Amino acid sequence: MGSLGLFLQCAISLVFSLVMDRLVQRFGTRAVYLASVAAFPVAAGATCLSHSVAVVTASAALTGFTFSALQILPYTLASLYHRERQVFLPKYRGDAGGTSSEDSLMTSFLPGPKPGAPFPNGHVGAGGSGLLPPPPALCGASACDVSVRVVVGEPTEARVVPGRGICLDLAILDSAFLLSQVAPSLFMGSIVQLSQSVTAYMVSAAGLGLVAIYFATQVVFDKSDLAKYSV
Repeated sequence: MGSLGLFLQCAISLVFSLVMDRLVQRFGTRAVYLASVAAFPVAAGATCLSHSVAVVTASAALTGFTFSALQILPYTLASLYHRERQVFLPKYRGDAGGTSSEDSLMTSFLPGPKPGAPFPNGHVGAGGSGLLPPPPALCGASACDVSVRVVVGEPTEARVVPGRGICLDLAILDSAFLLSQVAPSLFMGSIVQLSQSVTAYMVSAAGLGLVAIYFATQVVFDKSDLAKYSV
């Protein structure tokens, strides 16, 4: 029965992952995320109170919804924060050149020397009597002029490259998710041994789930949350 519960959890997680985009579009990120977090303590509480194999198995399957949302929505929110970092990230507020379309370092390659023009070392450019061969046919009759420039909000020498980006934030999310599975195992075994019942394990899980609901209500989902939480 334990294997069946885990199988159903994976199956439910797969189903919700396939329809997560539609759920978010219909109900919003906040509602879907809070519902998924609330589903875990509900499932854990049902497991504690019920002595039915069917109810316990269904509760294990319900946690697949939570598992699916936690694998998708936090990463979506992190991407949103960095895409509109002038709004969501305090250190970028007021930076007129911090938009995503202007978020690249300037790279410039100056035009090459004209035919017959000397290089800084004294050699003559292509087309003259120097050592360099004539330009290829693809470039026409003159040397190729290469000029590539990516526009940024401020000059390179004045721009401070941030040491923290989206990759670091996604890595932190991954680490937090893995630690949430590993860290409880360090003390849950002791709780079960002291209480002589696995029900204590589920009670502790339900309690931690209630704490997670509180922190989920503090998550910034859109711009309107910034004014509410900054007061």
